[in-house]
Amino acid sequence: MRMKRALALLVAAAGVTIGMATPASAYACQTGFFCLYYNSNQGGARWFTDGDVPNLAGEIFTTWATGEGEPVKNNAASTQNASNYCYRVYYNSNYAGPYDTVQAHTSRNLVNTYNNNASVRDMIC
Repeated sequence: MRMKRALALLVAAAGVTIGMATPASAYACQTGFFCLYYNSNQGGARWFTDGDVPNLAGEIFTTWATGEGEPVKNNAASTQNASNYCYRVYYNSNYAGPYDTVQAHTSRNLVNTYNNNASVRDMIC
């Protein structure tokens, strides 16, 4: 009987642990940084910067989540801006083509550059 009870408690504890999977918010952008996310609504793996990046080639999503290890260029779906500056995400390298502007201290899904993003620039709002 004790064995059955111990097994039942172990199974219940495992269920609670599984139910506590890491939410996307665990990868919130840290103060002072601009973040791109692999999935919409700030989900999946994250990449971050605190300045201009003229070409996202060679950059990878690094947090442990869907998209980890994938290239950032042409794979970002959403952003979080935890800086005091506005950021623009551009369709092309070297800050060219259509763009999405992300206001300071906001989060949003990309529209004009959804999964077609090649450079990032900060600017005064």
